Amino acid sequence: MNKKSSTKQRILDASWNLFIEHGYAQTTTRQISQSAQVATGTVFSHFPTKLDILKTAMHERIEQVLLQASETEKLHTPRLRLRHYAKYLYQFYLSNREFSKELLSGIIWQQEYFSAQLEAFKKMLFAGQPYDVHKADIMMDCYFMTLLVGLNDDSATVDSLVRLLSNKLQSIQ
Repeated sequence: MNKKSSTKQRILDASWNLFIEHGYAQTTTRQISQSAQVATGTVFSHFPTKLDILKTAMHERIEQVLLQASETEKLHTPRLRLRHYAKYLYQFYLSNREFSKELLSGIIWQQEYFSAQLEAFKKMLFAGQPYDVHKADIMMDCYFMTLLVGLNDDSATVDSLVRLLSNKLQSIQ
């Protein structure tokens, strides 16, 4: 890993630890720079905003969650695959509720940031079957609307969200 990549990763790791400890809103870029042992300007040379730090840190962790879920995925239909991955993803999002809300509210108008990751995920759901772009889009709509319900309901659990998602997916032909 070169120095630039190493510095960027230190910033991401420091920020994630501070977000966990103090909360996203309460963490300052100055605290991040001090924890990562870099100048504040260095933080901004890697990430234009604190939201960009959060987006990148969440993106890394979501990739790890997807990798973990893929290790046990042996299902054959897109709907069953989505349910399988949703269990892991909903657990991550509910465990990081504050960051998840912040991330979703911050990127709702910036779809291009996650579009490649989302497109790859949709195609993975259809692995071994003809890709149906409309069905994949509807499945993602169901997934994300269920996630929003869960993030706004403090009593929501992974099981309750997966059940809700399953009910929605059953209506897709």
